[in-house]
Amino acid sequence: MREKVSAWARAVGPVRMAFICSLMLSAVAVWNSPVLNRDGMFYVEWAQSIIDHGSAGVRQHPGWPFLAFQPALIAVASSATRLGPETSAYAINALFLAGACSLLVAITRRRLPEAAWAAVLVVLAMPAYNEYRNQVLREYGFWFFGLLAFWLAMRWDESHRWREALACQAAICCAALFRREALAIIPALMLWQTLAAPAGSRLRRVLMLGCLPLAGAAMAGALFASGLVPMPDSMRSFFEAANPLRQLQVIGDAAGRMSEFVFKHKYSREEAGYVLFFGLLTIIPVKFLKMTGVFVVPLAFAFAGQPLRAVLARWQPLPWVFFAHVLVLVAFITHQFFLVGRYVALLNLLAVPVIAAGLAALMQRFPRWRGLMLTLALLTLLANVLSFSPKSTQIIDAGKWLAANRVAASRVYVENPRVAYYAGLGYAATGRNRLERDALASAVAENRFDMLVLDVHARDAGIDEWLAANHLQMIQRFANKGGNAVIVAVPVAIQNSPPTTERHRAKTGSTE
Repeated sequence: MREKVSAWARAVGPVRMAFICSLMLSAVAVWNSPVLNRDGMFYVEWAQSIIDHGSAGVRQHPGWPFLAFQPALIAVASSATRLGPETSAYAINALFLAGACSLLVAITRRRLPEAAWAAVLVVLAMPAYNEYRNQVLREYGFWFFGLLAFWLAMRWDESHRWREALACQAAICCAALFRREALAIIPALMLWQTLAAPAGSRLRRVLMLGCLPLAGAAMAGALFASGLVPMPDSMRSFFEAANPLRQLQVIGDAAGRMSEFVFKHKYSREEAGYVLFFGLLTIIPVKFLKMTGVFVVPLAFAFAGQPLRAVLARWQPLPWVFFAHVLVLVAFITHQFFLVGRYVALLNLLAVPVIAAGLAALMQRFPRWRGLMLTLALLTLLANVLSFSPKSTQIIDAGKWLAANRVAASRVYVENPRVAYYAGLGYAATGRNRLERDALASAVAENRFDMLVLDVHARDAGIDEWLAANHLQMIQRFANKGGNAVIVAVPVAIQNSPPTTERHRAKTGSTE
């Protein structure tokens, strides 16, 4: 039996195996997490608007134009396959991530064939991006096309043909449609050839890898400078984040405010800027190592006993892009003062070939520990897609009930936009109209709502008192196994009126 499985695996090959297993893991992750993530709701709702209204639906959302490609792609896929927008979104993301995993295995096999199967295990178990398999995100397209560009750049480095060079630049442009920071790949590749190409052909090779983006940037700059096309606010913010002088000013202002409340002594206040700046920078390596998980050990082993330059030279141009993305993260975190884990995940993706090389060398060096290494990797793989914590099914249940028992949309307040999504009331619109509890109490006193749908945490013991103080009565409660709940409440005056009482009684009879 073992020999048959090994023969089948060899026949399939590591690249196709990574693709197939990635699709299976995505299916398991989606099945295990029935509630769509917040970003996914925004994109799916936008895609439905495009399906319903065509090109007009693209422009009616605040994310236009830089966030529009993901929902437009979902809308096209949904129309072509006759699947729902949510199902199409999951399918697109699963295919993109499976393609990214296959490309990483192919890159590893091209430079170090003996580490190809180790790359399959690493790429499927790395927590950094695998833990997002149950979510609909723009990052999947960014990762896939970015890695495709690296694969094409490696092939171009062997042939130096225009076909691979233009295809590489086209892949980067596709990646930029999902996330603009993909444009940082272009200067990274150009810098790579500036230092690696022979002196006589250096300029030609640099231009081969950057001619299309440079021409596009020159054309856009001319249009913006002439005033024929106004620069979008989001692009203006993008350039501000890339301006080091502007970043130093932001850091200085924030450090001044921080020193007033945090540092007691005059001498420590003088160092507030350094503390803030370097404190923010440490978030990047901490998140990178945390999301590497158990693969920190093979990552370290890959560099053991050999010069750093020799290790990095094998995987060119990945180290250059790694460094470029670190600079992008530095600009982002010093501009926004936060960093989400999935923004760092590209660093972990770029580290997969090096980690795979380290894991292969580790298993060869310590064959007795091979079983333990495989077990830890497989446990990490399963932990990424399986969760035994209580599911947020109360959100779906409350949304379905609200859809079937709806009052006028302007007279119902939904605290959690995810409930509004499943009720068909609109995720984006509900999120913009959210009120704090004090403001909500004032709105209830002004008789602005006939129904309130509220999120209640398991540890929120004061909700009954808050309802009573504002003359509200709970008519429905949807809870998950962890005690988190969504409750539906109405003003007591409405509950006690005969027509409304009969109406609510009829709505709740089949639910609880």
